[in-house]
Amino acid sequence: MLLSGFTLDSKMAFLLYDSMQLAATTPAQPYPLPSRHHWFYFVSGLIFLALAKTKNRLRGYVTPKPFNVTETERSIAYDLRIVDQWLARLQQATGSSNIEGKHILELGPGSDLGIGLYLLAKGAASYSACDVHPLVYNTPDYFYDQLLQAIHIRVPSANMDSLRQAWLDWKNGQPSKLRYVVRKDFDFCTAFGESSMDLVFSQAAFEHFDDIPAVANQLFRICKSGARIVAEIDLKAHSRWIRDHDPNNIYRYPNWLYRWFYFPGIPNRLRPLHYRAAFEQAGWNSIEIAPINYRPAHTQAAAGMHRAFIAPENQMHWLSVALTAQRP
Repeated sequence: MLLSGFTLDSKMAFLLYDSMQLAATTPAQPYPLPSRHHWFYFVSGLIFLALAKTKNRLRGYVTPKPFNVTETERSIAYDLRIVDQWLARLQQATGSSNIEGKHILELGPGSDLGIGLYLLAKGAASYSACDVHPLVYNTPDYFYDQLLQAIHIRVPSANMDSLRQAWLDWKNGQPSKLRYVVRKDFDFCTAFGESSMDLVFSQAAFEHFDDIPAVANQLFRICKSGARIVAEIDLKAHSRWIRDHDPNNIYRYPNWLYRWFYFPGIPNRLRPLHYRAAFEQAGWNSIEIAPINYRPAHTQAAAGMHRAFIAPENQMHWLSVALTAQRP
């Protein structure tokens, strides 16, 4: 039986998830300001950049989330929460969160396909994902066993046999409603075909793309007329300690110095105006970019930043944003 072996504690963890999740429709929360010791943060940031580059060379890109997929309940709660956030933003943008019969693309799915299975449970016709790192193949089977149990609790009407079969078909290399490709060139349009998608979702992935205009153009080609995109973009530094104490640290450096620490996936340091320009140039419309987390004011947030980022249009007080757009 699907729920056999599912403990009461595990059940409660997923049921209590609703009371712990951050609602996607709540106002953005202020972020604490760093102290005025800018030289300390300047030097500390360089150390963290050097460590990140070294780690990437030695281990590659292995931890897309701030925790490991082996933390099963935490990873599952994350997948459920992210989908609910996306659908809340879709509701805000379109007046409906219904995804029944939709063909959905996710860019940068990270360590597992839990999001895809949850979207299928909510009625999506298919889920396709593209990444440059083959992280999904390292996820243990027991993760999906517990995920399906959690989905059964949250979506009692879902066809669990169909969901499990979709996962098994994907795992065994058979045609499936669940699709996942790894491409170093990130050519997802060739992988899945032009005019094939109704919705595009992405979570904290766009800031890792080197060529945002090219991505926006590919998305225009792969999407059907009327398709929507919902993407949450993390604009902050990504190294764990420095992002908590000086979230805008990566903007302290001139481009020549920052590029010296380059490795695939390093934050691209683009600001909201750059994302808007890329999507406008690609032909998208109804483009909305709204803050999720922010600091009190641009002037304070830009203190100590490189001169390339101090102009008000850079909106340095926006630390993460939600981008929505429609293909005409």
